[in-house]
Amino acid sequence: MRIIFFVNTAWYFNLHWIERVNKLVDDGHEVHLVTSLNDEKTRNAIEQQGIKCWHLDIDRFSLNLLSNLKVLFGFYALISQIKPDLIHTITIKPNIIGGMISRLKGVPQIISIVGLGRAFQDDGKLKKIGAILYKAVLYKNEKVRMIFEHNADKEFFQRLSSIKNNDLYVINGAGVNTDKFFYKPEVVGKETKILFASRLLKSKGLEIVVDSIRELKKEGVNVELMVAGIVDNDDPDHIPLNQLYEWQREKLINWLGTRDDINLLLQECNIMILPTKYAEGIPRIILEACSVGRACIVGNMPGCQSIITNGVNGMILESHNTDDLCMKIKYLHDNPEVRREFGINSAKKIREFFSTEIVVNETLKVYQSVILDKKYN
Repeated sequence: MRIIFFVNTAWYFNLHWIERVNKLVDDGHEVHLVTSLNDEKTRNAIEQQGIKCWHLDIDRFSLNLLSNLKVLFGFYALISQIKPDLIHTITIKPNIIGGMISRLKGVPQIISIVGLGRAFQDDGKLKKIGAILYKAVLYKNEKVRMIFEHNADKEFFQRLSSIKNNDLYVINGAGVNTDKFFYKPEVVGKETKILFASRLLKSKGLEIVVDSIRELKKEGVNVELMVAGIVDNDDPDHIPLNQLYEWQREKLINWLGTRDDINLLLQECNIMILPTKYAEGIPRIILEACSVGRACIVGNMPGCQSIITNGVNGMILESHNTDDLCMKIKYLHDNPEVRREFGINSAKKIREFFSTEIVVNETLKVYQSVILDKKYN
């Protein structure tokens, strides 16, 4: 089977999808990736896995009609050239543009909803436009299936469209490699090390983490905040690099930059914090922290709730503010035995429901159902 993956950025695909797609390549499928390829290192890493890469200049945030029409016509030309048996689209713009072209061409499509994103968080113009476009793609479309990372997003699309329930699947995030992110009891010392590792967006909550650390240090609580992640300058919600340097000068954070050894950072820390209010799927860093056995404090969002049960394997913020976060950090700082219990429970949960093997197998079942379903052929 010849499969095209259509996603807005290569780094996102390489970080979140490569293990699942590698299985398709290993099984003999011909895999193509259409994305914005602005980093030669990432492109080479993907192509070394046997995946053919094609560049489209995709502006993730542009509403400019001409810019988006260029992407639409560019994708149409690639579909005509590659002639895929299946198109798998990921993230909102590829989902909609890919949906229009796959419907026009009669090519089966799998749509992955990895969180609704900011476009659907507020009841504004963007949400209305997005809803209309998704409805157009899904209306009486017999050749589309959808994969979600949690039930909240599935329920949203059930309300939005008439797509049949048996064409909707919930798969637990990107999965986590439990060999790489193996369980390791934390080292308990006088200082509690906290890790924030994420794309550095304001909506991911780093600002309230820093404010909380500032307050706790004033109270004499011995904590260190390690920060690692991608500075996404193209995203209007990004935290500027000079702000990170300023926090570093104030000795509020230990800025580690973009890292590819998150497993080692998780082994080093005592607590992982992600007070996100971003409408995403299941955050990968939470899966990885749980796999290593670290207590987590997370935002009150569906993706976080899919893995963290409050008071069982972590803590969920009641509200997105410094007071609540300070209280929870202080509690875990003072109670290492609770951190240990949370970590053990989390590691067990990962291996039962969220491992890479489980997620890959569930994803392959969707592909197999497409292959066997006559309406797709």
